[in-house]
Amino acid sequence: MPTPPGKRDATGFTVRLVVIATALPAAIVALPDTASYVMPQAVRDLGLSNGEAAGFVRACGLALPALLLVTPAAAAVVRRVPAWLVLFAGLTVLLAAQALSAHATSIALIGAVRVAEGAGGGVVLPATLALARERRECRAAPAVWAGTLVASLLLATPLALAATAASNPDGVDWRAILRPYWWLGAIALVGAALLGLLRTRSGRKHVPPSPSRGERVQLLLPAVPAAGFAFLAVVTTYDWSPGAQLLLAACGIAGLLGLAVVGSRDAVTGSPLGYAVVMLAAGLLTMPVTGPLAGLVGGRAVPLTAFAAGAAGALVAALPAGALGRGAGRGAVLCGYGLVIVAIFLLLTMGATADQWTLLAPLCALGAGTGLAVGASLGHTDLGPGLFGLSLCFPAVLGGHLVVGPLQVAKVGAVTKAGGGPMAALYALTAAYRLWLVAAGVLLVILAAVTAWVSRSRPRPSAAGPAESDGAALSAG
Repeated sequence: MPTPPGKRDATGFTVRLVVIATALPAAIVALPDTASYVMPQAVRDLGLSNGEAAGFVRACGLALPALLLVTPAAAAVVRRVPAWLVLFAGLTVLLAAQALSAHATSIALIGAVRVAEGAGGGVVLPATLALARERRECRAAPAVWAGTLVASLLLATPLALAATAASNPDGVDWRAILRPYWWLGAIALVGAALLGLLRTRSGRKHVPPSPSRGERVQLLLPAVPAAGFAFLAVVTTYDWSPGAQLLLAACGIAGLLGLAVVGSRDAVTGSPLGYAVVMLAAGLLTMPVTGPLAGLVGGRAVPLTAFAAGAAGALVAALPAGALGRGAGRGAVLCGYGLVIVAIFLLLTMGATADQWTLLAPLCALGAGTGLAVGASLGHTDLGPGLFGLSLCFPAVLGGHLVVGPLQVAKVGAVTKAGGGPMAALYALTAAYRLWLVAAGVLLVILAAVTAWVSRSRPRPSAAGPAESDGAALSAG
C-alpha cells in the first residue's frame, strides 16, 4: 500500500530537520585545532623531533583553510545539483577522512586527513542551507539552520577540547582530535540517504532552477578573500611577527566587509536585512570569542554547561525570528547586535577564574543575540544571497583567529622574556583576550551601523524570483 502524500511530507520534513541538526555540527566541530593538548603523546607515538612537532601543529590546522577554499565552489554546485546529493557527497568525504585518521602515521597523512575534513565540511555547509531553503513557504527549516549554525560555532571549540579530556591523560589516543563526534556525521549521512530514497519513491526528481550567469559569478566572488585568508593561515605559522599578522588580518577583515556591503546592495546577492554583513559578524564573534575563552577558563576541563546554554539561546532566539516581517525583522537584527554588545561588555569584566555560572549570562546573551540576528536576516533572504553570505562567514572566523592568536603570542612572549611563570603567562593570555574583545566590540558597532544602512532601503528583487521555491512540488519534504 503506497504511503499517503501527507505522511511522506511529514516524514521528509522531519528527516530534513534531523539532517540539518546533525550535519552542521558534524562539519563545524571538526574545525578547531586542539593539537597542542595532545602534543606529548603525538610526539612520542610518531617519534617527532622538535622541528617536526611544529609541522604536526601546522598539519592539524589545515581543516579551516580547506573549508574556506571549497565552500564558494560548493555553493555554486548546489544551485545546479540536488541538495541531498551534494550533502551526501560531502558527508561521505568527511566520514572517510575521519575513518582514515585511525591509521594516520605521518605528518603528511595527518595533513591529508585534515584537508579532507575541511573540504567535506565546505561541501556540507552550503548543501544544508540549500536543503533548508527548498520550500520558501516553510520557515521552520531555515530558522533551525540559522540556530544550529550559530550554536555549532559557539560550541565547536569547547566540544573539541572536551573530546581531548575524555581519555586518560597518560595514555590518550591523540588521534581522537582528528575525529571528534564522528557519530554526528554518521547520523546525517543516513538521513541524507533516506531523503534521497524518499524523493526517488515520490516519483518527482528535484532539479534546481538554473541560476543566472551573474549569480554564478557572484557566488564565486568570496573565493578570492577566502583563498587569501587560507594562504595567510598557513604561511603565518612560519614565525611571522605578531604585528605583521595583525596588519594582514585587519586588511582582510576590511576587504570582507567591503565585499559584504557590495553584495548586500547588489540585485543578485542582496537581501533586505543585510544578511551578508550579519554573517560576517556571526563569523567574527562566535568561534574567535568562545574558542580562546574555553581554553582560558578550563583547558580540557572546559565548563560545557555555560557554552551549551549559549548554544541553546541561539536556537531559541533564531526559531521565532525567521517568521518576523521586514520591519520587525530589521529591529530584531539590531536588537541582536545590542545583545552581543552586552555580552562583550560582561566578558570584559571577567578573568580566567570565571566559573560556569559567571559565564552563563554573557554566553546566553552572545548566543541569543547572534541567533536572533542571523535568524531574522535569513528569513528574508533567498538561496543565492544566503549562499553568498555563508561563504563570507568562515573567512571571518579565520580572520578573528588571526587577530586573537597573534595578540596572545605577543603578550605571552613578552612575559616569557621577562622571566614570568605560568600564572604570569595566564594573566598575559587573559589580557590579550581582553584586547581582542575591545577590538571585537569596535568591529561590532561598525557592523551594526553598516547593517542598519544597507537594510534601510526597499528590498531588491531576487534574480531567481518565484522559482526560488526549489522544492515546492516535492511530496517528500
